[in-house]
Amino acid sequence: MQNKFMEIDIVVQKMQVALEKIQRQDPEFYSKYPMYLKNEAEEQAIQSASENWQLPDEYLYFLKYYAPEAVSWSTDEYINLDIYGAKDILEGQWGYNYNPVTNEDISNWPDNYLVIASDEGDPYCIDLTRGDTVIFTAEHGTGTWDFSIAFDDLVDFLYSALIPPRFNDSEKAEDIKYDYYKILITGEGKDRIKTLLFIKKTLSCDYSQAKSHLDATPLLIYKGIELGAAGVEDELKRIGADYEMYKISLDEFLS
Repeated sequence: MQNKFMEIDIVVQKMQVALEKIQRQDPEFYSKYPMYLKNEAEEQAIQSASENWQLPDEYLYFLKYYAPEAVSWSTDEYINLDIYGAKDILEGQWGYNYNPVTNEDISNWPDNYLVIASDEGDPYCIDLTRGDTVIFTAEHGTGTWDFSIAFDDLVDFLYSALIPPRFNDSEKAEDIKYDYYKILITGEGKDRIKTLLFIKKTLSCDYSQAKSHLDATPLLIYKGIELGAAGVEDELKRIGADYEMYKISLDEFLS
């Protein structure tokens, strides 16, 4: 499962790198591809999604660490793809399995299909009975839903949806080399309350547990690829916490 999480990290990092390049080269083009896939979702939103559905681990990981809210994407592959985030996944089902106007379930929708994205009404779904992230799609407006497999898994779907086609390449994820880091909180810093709140949110624990963690520093707060480490470091700098960041090997990352 750890490899699945790494693949999601990689596809998002590749997209971020591509967008940073075109942002500098062509700001007008960049505006078509908003990228807000770095912030962690609120615990309440993740809890709500988990209570409503038994989600595959890799999809839950994507929601928690990269998709707190829905994003819209326009590429040569899609007209206007809405990828639902943790806060929007429930409303993303409206019009498919539920009519919010009449407050009624829609009978011809397969109960086991969860809509994770839609392109001008065409849904992209995972079948919750499978336990995997094979992506199914169907054309809307035909009177019946004729689903077929669109992508083998969530990672393939993200590559198609998040990377503008003119930046696609033939590199395999396992052939790409990334730097890995771990970050330790070593002290409360300038503002103990802000540091406690950061620990509480990041580790999804209560306030008393956060205090215990802070009193037992050094505390491992992040271990992963450079993109995620940069975001955590920025936040720690913002709140003035004491921390140390180290580059680590792939073996240490996987341990």
